[in-house]
Amino acid sequence: MRLSRLAAITGALALGAAVLVASDVSARTTTSPVGGAATTAAIPQYDHVVVVIFENTNYTSIKGGSSAPYFNSLAGQGSLMTRSFGVTHPSQPNYLALFSGSQQGITDDSCPHDFTAGNLGQQLIDKGLSFTAYSEDLPSAGSTSCSGSGGNYVRKHAPWADFPTVRDASHHVPFSQFPSDYSQLPTVSFVVPNMCNDIHDCSIGTGDTWLKNHLDAYAQWAKTHNSLLIQTFDEDNFTSVNQIYTTFVGQGVKPGYESTTQINHYSVLRTLEDMYGLPALGNAANKTPITDIFGSSPSPTPTATASPTPPACSGTGQKLGNAGFESGTTGWTASSGVIGQWGSSGEPAHSGTWDAWLDGYGSSHTDSLSQSVTIPAGCGDYTLSFWLHVDTAETTSGTAYDKLTVSLGSTTLATYSNLDKASGYVQRSFDVKGFAGQTVTLKFTGAEDSSLQTSFVVDDTAVTVS
Repeated sequence: MRLSRLAAITGALALGAAVLVASDVSARTTTSPVGGAATTAAIPQYDHVVVVIFENTNYTSIKGGSSAPYFNSLAGQGSLMTRSFGVTHPSQPNYLALFSGSQQGITDDSCPHDFTAGNLGQQLIDKGLSFTAYSEDLPSAGSTSCSGSGGNYVRKHAPWADFPTVRDASHHVPFSQFPSDYSQLPTVSFVVPNMCNDIHDCSIGTGDTWLKNHLDAYAQWAKTHNSLLIQTFDEDNFTSVNQIYTTFVGQGVKPGYESTTQINHYSVLRTLEDMYGLPALGNAANKTPITDIFGSSPSPTPTATASPTPPACSGTGQKLGNAGFESGTTGWTASSGVIGQWGSSGEPAHSGTWDAWLDGYGSSHTDSLSQSVTIPAGCGDYTLSFWLHVDTAETTSGTAYDKLTVSLGSTTLATYSNLDKASGYVQRSFDVKGFAGQTVTLKFTGAEDSSLQTSFVVDDTAVTVS
């Protein structure tokens, strides 16, 4: 058994191992997601994602259409997928594909169905995250009716209602319960308008107005609150092409960018799964996550009279100071008792003798560790990496009680928890090219609950530019 966390600190102080710099930085109070694996390169890990789905409309009817000014404004505020496609016809199997990675053998809009297969909602819950679906005109929370409100609600557009573990009253609710305080949203939400407002039974203009009235405020909030809005359609109007209008708007999304990457519903599911370190379900495993829409805004297209030269790389190499903590607290701002020589206390360094030990008290506690870093512009590759050891007394396999959030600037790169426990260090790496030319703060924030310790031990950090 290793020494208790308090005993370890007391011993280190008695030996005069280091002068530790105190910091009163608090843990994040938002519902930060908890990723079990390093986030796929170039995909931010958002605090909140809202996916809203519309119906049966051709891409060319929305793109540039006079009846769809708000849909088109989303493309300007964020990124438009110019080669986005439904999986099949009719509606129901497309919703199932997006939510579960499979059409589940369904080829029509029949109802009811019950499936035991994996699905995104259950994946999130199992990871200690949260999921809620908001269906407009749903008869009641957790309803399993095939239709309601005079046919305005239909279960065929609510795939979560087909999976018993996520269709209860806490996970499938009427859209009237969509919170006005967006910080109270779950990690991932799905929003389905009724049969008129989703453009199935009414005009494009009706859907456009509904989207603006109900989700524009969230879209604006998302841009500055580490959140994301995904707007898409289930299918086009029954053509063989099945091209649909899909946009992404939020913090870290390139504004005005038009992606030519070909995607479908499985691609969107894979992106969400990689965002939170979840295993890919079914056909999503065969798809590449969407990455090109995240990061810096695209450069303007050069004109015939102006051929701008890209900035030269202003410095390669490793950019963090005292990256392995061997000089004690030099270069870092840390909570008291974080940076030290903890080998004799059961938390040895990955290399050398110094490391950063956040939490591990077994009581309500917050630790932080941060350093400002300047990332040069004009280089080819940008990688943030660190070695992390998660040691915990928690025995649960499904609840994230204690969390470590890793952020760069205002972007949350990943969050780890007691569910990521391991016998040794694991290296975590991120593509941070989107931060080129900026001075930002790398920050680790550990938040521990009231019982059963979890220790987050960090060593050999690096921001490497080449």
